[in-house]
Amino acid sequence: MHSEYAPQTCEELARIYAAANVHRPMRVERYDPGAVRTYEATGIAPAARARVTVRIEAFAGGGFAGQVYRVTVTGVEGEDGAIAGLEPGSVCAMKILVPPSGFSRRFRDAVYAAGFQGPFQLQVNPDAARAGALWQTLIRRGAKLRFGNDRAVVRILATFVDPVLGSCGELSEWVDGRTWLLEVDDDVTALRRWAWRARGEGEGLGSPEFRAKRTFMRKFVELLHAMGAREFARQYEWWTLKSQPNCLKRNDGGDSSFGGLTAVDFRPGLALLPFLPMSPGDVALIAQGLRRGSLVQFDRGDLDALAAFLDARRDTFGDLADVHAELVALEERRRRAVLDVTHNHVRLLAEPQLRRAVLDSLVASWELRGIADGACAESLRRSRARTVAFLCAGFAPLLAVAGGIAAGIGMWAAGVAWPAAAGAGVAIAAAGGIGGALIRKIWGRADLRHHYACMLSSPQYLGRAIRAYAAEKLVRWLRAGRVGDARALALAARPARMLGHLACAWLPASIHRVLTDGAYAADRLRYFFVRPVRLYFNAEAREAWLFQMIDEGRRKHMLTEADAAEIRAVAGEPFIQKYLKSLAVHLCTLPVTQVVAILIAVGWGIWQGWSWGKIMLSAGALVFLFQLTPISPGSLARGAYVVYLVVRERNFRDYTIALFLSFFKYVGYLAFPIQMASRYPALARFMAAHWATDAVHMIPVFGERGALLEHAVFGLCYNYPLTVRRRMRERAARRAGRPARMWPAFAAGAVAAALLCGAEVLWWRGKGAAPGELALWPLMMGLPLLAGSIATLWAGGAALSRRVIAALAGGAAMAALFSVGHTVLHAVAPAADETLGGALVKSFLWGVFLHPLFCTLGVLATEVFMPERRARR
Repeated sequence: MHSEYAPQTCEELARIYAAANVHRPMRVERYDPGAVRTYEATGIAPAARARVTVRIEAFAGGGFAGQVYRVTVTGVEGEDGAIAGLEPGSVCAMKILVPPSGFSRRFRDAVYAAGFQGPFQLQVNPDAARAGALWQTLIRRGAKLRFGNDRAVVRILATFVDPVLGSCGELSEWVDGRTWLLEVDDDVTALRRWAWRARGEGEGLGSPEFRAKRTFMRKFVELLHAMGAREFARQYEWWTLKSQPNCLKRNDGGDSSFGGLTAVDFRPGLALLPFLPMSPGDVALIAQGLRRGSLVQFDRGDLDALAAFLDARRDTFGDLADVHAELVALEERRRRAVLDVTHNHVRLLAEPQLRRAVLDSLVASWELRGIADGACAESLRRSRARTVAFLCAGFAPLLAVAGGIAAGIGMWAAGVAWPAAAGAGVAIAAAGGIGGALIRKIWGRADLRHHYACMLSSPQYLGRAIRAYAAEKLVRWLRAGRVGDARALALAARPARMLGHLACAWLPASIHRVLTDGAYAADRLRYFFVRPVRLYFNAEAREAWLFQMIDEGRRKHMLTEADAAEIRAVAGEPFIQKYLKSLAVHLCTLPVTQVVAILIAVGWGIWQGWSWGKIMLSAGALVFLFQLTPISPGSLARGAYVVYLVVRERNFRDYTIALFLSFFKYVGYLAFPIQMASRYPALARFMAAHWATDAVHMIPVFGERGALLEHAVFGLCYNYPLTVRRRMRERAARRAGRPARMWPAFAAGAVAAALLCGAEVLWWRGKGAAPGELALWPLMMGLPLLAGSIATLWAGGAALSRRVIAALAGGAAMAALFSVGHTVLHAVAPAADETLGGALVKSFLWGVFLHPLFCTLGVLATEVFMPERRARR
């Protein structure tokens, strides 16, 4: 859930925590704008050390690999001289290699531990974090050879350790740029064919920014493989579907589509396991890794290949010899810091020094993350047995959960009722999990031992600890959007009121807030139900709505300043107002499908005497089924409104596309933006991008802004209809000189009716009785589809409207002929429960409903999906 909150509220909650005067520090997951941090940083080339102070200006986002901030350097105090690129006043990107989300961190760490049997090294091992920065520095120089400019790779400035978040981090240049523009293209088929292999630069095709990024990333992957950075290349493999945001186009890159493209992210977030591909592209990468003998992939480089690459280009890399030497030393140390049985295998048995290095690295990681304090870490370093015991204590919660599950299953198998068995299993798992976690906390940190002891011995301290816990929890809830600023402060003042909130904490953030915040719930209800009606009747509200979307589009780099000015200039035109009013109607129809599904389920359930539980289950199932169908009650309502506009205004030309698309789900919301494409191209492109991609961004990982799925959805919903329209116009121009033929529709309908009747005869011979009207339902729908397709293929120079009319007439003829044949068959072999007249009426009604409809769909599907006869370009 997107949350807007005041950073000052977080500061006030931190002050409340500090005022509680508890013995443990406040847990911090991320920073807010305005925070000031000071780090002991180490430069890259040269490796100068300095104390760097930064002020956080904005939180840029976060994922599995870490969290990114835009910061301003406010001070540099150097011991070995200034760090190149870091001067007071400079703006940088700061990446701290721990996710801001607890779930993301746990999932990332679990995947990494499964592959390498250790903690996530980029977070906890300064050698690993710095080695990645050195690799990037060398790759940046290689990019200068490949692309003629080292700005093709972002510059790493320094590495550091953040003791508050318990993670390594890095400072790099801030790239002021964007992912890509969603471009209008009426030949997406040719673009898709080119993008599959991306040979050449696709001259003559549309979507220049898309082609430029595809070409750049292909060439960059080739460079990474040549330099031995094969596993780094995964960050830029096109078909992982999520690598595109790692390449930005600088705003000062010029007008050329290829200018300013920059690789900005070299820190992978998830290890690639052979049994857990996370994208289509990962399947090929796993196969490549197996051929190299690398079962698990993350960020391992080939130092021999790198050395050969550098030796062949000594003139270019001569001044980076120290960087290369440091990288070789760091790689040797970092690879000895985790078990990594897929690479170390027998060395773990043969080399005691390797086992000692792994244990020492574990102790250092516990100290960095705050799991063990300095005294405990020193004690663990003196004893391998204590280190192993401390490691095993970390598995106690997992063992407790497994034991609880096993106990619950055992009790159920022994005959205990499943609710009691499940409750006992959950209680055992919860108690064991909490107890297991406490063991290592008490062992590892003196401040926590003191904290828990005071909680047990002093009621006053217990109260202060509860207030501190509430303030700490509310910071996370505030950022997640579970509470607002005022409510967070009110709950911090009266922590007992949080009990009701804790009962809802397992729910999604938006539902949690709706259930616990009446004002917020009322605002959401107004937004979804009152706002669309107000937009329909109030022109000023519609214009303000448009301007709000324009401002959001500029902020998200979906609109250029020129396009925004152009849209504002035409906002008051009658056609724009008419289209905005139609969009408001589309918003009003959003809940129609759900409401109709619930009404159907409730009405039918009451009539059948169902329980309310069964009714609600049926309503949910019906809502889900409607999501899978191309047409729904909501889309029919939208289509009916467009038909009403056409009839009322007696204007078909301005609604040619919207009239057809509005009847379909999902793409129907883009019917009016697509309709505006020729008259207001900038507005149409922006509205389509705004509506189509907002839904995509709710999809985890692959729905990231700038990823391939976003572009694919925009192309499907906006560019593909334009491609179909262009094809149909070209096809109509080619057919213009041919004579129009209507008879193929009737002939195809007659043949389809004969085939359907023949199938019924075969049914009768096989089963001894005539079939019902819908017994052969696949043929009842499939044969008319085929007949409609044949009709339009043989229609000569007839216009599309006449083809549709001919399909309707041919479908009606098919229905009449089928009803006659069906009735004759019933006369020969009558069904025991049906009269001859009933068979005639029912077969005719079903035929009249289905056959013209599917004949028309056959015409439209053939016209839409018919391939081009020749290459357009």
